Amino acid sequence: MKQIPYLVRLLICTAALAVAGIAAHLTAAEAARQSAIPRVAGMPNLPEPLAIRDWTQVTHDYIDFVFDFDRRGDHLPLVRWLDKNHSMVSIPAYIGGPRAPEAINYLGAVVSGSLIGLDMRNHRGYDWVAMGTNFFSEEEGVYVNRLGQSTGKSFWYDIFPNVLCYQVDALYPNGSTRDQQARSAALKWYDACLALGGSTDPPALPNFDHTGFRLATMQPTETGWIEPEAAAGIAWLEYMGWVRFKDPRFKVAADWAIQSLEDRPADKSPLYEVLLPYGALAAARMNAETGSHYDVGKLVNECFEPRGRPQARPGWGVISDRWQGQDVHGLVGSTTDGGGYAFAMNTFEWVGAIVPIARYDTRYAHDVGKWVLNLANAARLFYPDAHDAAHQSSYVWATAYDEHSAIAYEGIRKWKRGAVAASADYCTSHGRIVQGSFASTQARREVPLELEVLEEEPGAASPFEHVWEFDLPNAARRWLVVDADRIDGGHLGNAFRFLYSIAPEGPYTSAFSVSGVGLVQFVELPESLRGKLYVKAKSTDSVAPRGGQDQLAVDAMSISYRSDVGPFAQGDQLVTFVDLLDEATVPIVLYRPAVATTDLGLYGSSHVGILGGIIKRTNIEGILQLDLLKTDYYHANAYPTFLYYNPYDADRSVEVAVGSGATDVYDVVTNQFLQRNARGTAHVNISADSARVIVLAPSNEELRRDGKRTLIGDVVVRYAD
Repeated sequence: MKQIPYLVRLLICTAALAVAGIAAHLTAAEAARQSAIPRVAGMPNLPEPLAIRDWTQVTHDYIDFVFDFDRRGDHLPLVRWLDKNHSMVSIPAYIGGPRAPEAINYLGAVVSGSLIGLDMRNHRGYDWVAMGTNFFSEEEGVYVNRLGQSTGKSFWYDIFPNVLCYQVDALYPNGSTRDQQARSAALKWYDACLALGGSTDPPALPNFDHTGFRLATMQPTETGWIEPEAAAGIAWLEYMGWVRFKDPRFKVAADWAIQSLEDRPADKSPLYEVLLPYGALAAARMNAETGSHYDVGKLVNECFEPRGRPQARPGWGVISDRWQGQDVHGLVGSTTDGGGYAFAMNTFEWVGAIVPIARYDTRYAHDVGKWVLNLANAARLFYPDAHDAAHQSSYVWATAYDEHSAIAYEGIRKWKRGAVAASADYCTSHGRIVQGSFASTQARREVPLELEVLEEEPGAASPFEHVWEFDLPNAARRWLVVDADRIDGGHLGNAFRFLYSIAPEGPYTSAFSVSGVGLVQFVELPESLRGKLYVKAKSTDSVAPRGGQDQLAVDAMSISYRSDVGPFAQGDQLVTFVDLLDEATVPIVLYRPAVATTDLGLYGSSHVGILGGIIKRTNIEGILQLDLLKTDYYHANAYPTFLYYNPYDADRSVEVAVGSGATDVYDVVTNQFLQRNARGTAHVNISADSARVIVLAPSNEELRRDGKRTLIGDVVVRYAD
């Protein structure tokens, strides 16, 4: 670990003494508010409209739906056997999408079912836990996202399956095969840290500013972007490995990874996808359990606060906004893409990793409680029953087959992205349509593939031309988007130029050329254009083709624009993204046919059990009970511990079920017993806009101090002064 210069250490110590002097004059509750998460401070105490789903029931409905071999209908059943021996199943990432099993989807569902109390070793008569071990790669020594896949394409895709494998192992202990696989995964990612530059002699930190890491060659990979939050996933993974196996190498790797996150400049957040919250939790636990002094606040706020360039993922973080009369505060995703684009998987996973932090550092109790209340309310918008047909992309399938609205959309947009398709083939000159028509260009990558194919006329006196007609949408900014290929038929030096005009006779403005098989192309249209738009494809070579005729194969064309419909539940399956412009704020899109697939994403829905396991409603609407142990995997011995946040401007009394045995109700935030020898139901008073962290301990156990820690009996209940 890097040595801190003496002068810097002196300044840190002086500042710490000053802070300690101030804190001495604060009450415990006031001190708990000093580390507010600024992003949460701007959220409402009580979101509107307030409509929180029963997330435990949603999880039950989801697991019942996904693991039911007897479901019938379009794209059903969702679960199907991969082999005659019934050793593995396939579950699609999207309903109607490819069926290749993915660990992030499958293991997420196994964890979800387990968090609400289902035994996934014998759910519906099958051992889903054992089947999950198929994602372990003997060659790589780690879990991989797809069966038989190798590592190296993306850090988060490679690390996250191993995070999930550790969660499964913690939920179902004493599995020798899974234990061996978990230990192997920790060892492999420790070796990766070494290969990335980690060293104890001389001290050096690994460099995670890469796209991924190929374990087979022990070399980083570069694909044009970086995923520095890999350090966060590895930190959690290695620390869990150290807690589980006590191999000192794993603790060293966890320290390296957290330190590498701390050493990043403040203007270069490591956030990329889903791993950073795990690093924040690992740092909080290491501070509490091993005496480390990591800056948990820096990591937590990097999870929440969206930032512009030069971040790994500009604009990403926690959304704090109101979309067309709906509070969407607390959801996770892009704050800039089209005005805002929240994702189900990221939202659910953020809760699982960040909520337990309040147990190790109660300064976060108030803000975590307030944030989760907003999130638990807004997360209903991921589901079909929260929207009418006009505000979701897969209404027909959802209403036909998902009676409990258990399967979420991949995401929610602040505004729907509109796409106007061609309305007619206006004319063709010096060539012909050999396949399809303008209707064939209205959706991208149809199954089976539909194209409009046009061909030059041999020996014609003038170049080939074809014109399509569009109705221009009434929007401020619009883009013409074309997915087309030139099929070389022997017309050397030729390409197809696309042009546009508001009159069929012109004049036409050049847009772009298609010379082969390449990227989708687009151009912004002038704001002054109104009414009809005519799009022309024209051979660029004025010499008539003699040796052969080129063809133009058009898969999809549209005029992309922002509509006035929102919020809009969708995903990236029906809406295929071509590009993001203006600092990733403007999405350029084409659409796929709704009959081929849906935007209903098992990929994200599979993680809903995090909400189902953690969040329970209480006797007071708007006050939630958050289980701080549920996703705190491999935690030390602990009594039941819950967080309650009161969003109201007056005190409220919450009913807490304590069981039939005599129980002492202790509040970690104020460091005091609220009730002794309670039985059945305890009534806990919570002041306005404040939080309590309640521990339910056996009565008559001694409360004592051990350094900075407070214990009841032999169990730590408070980790700091």
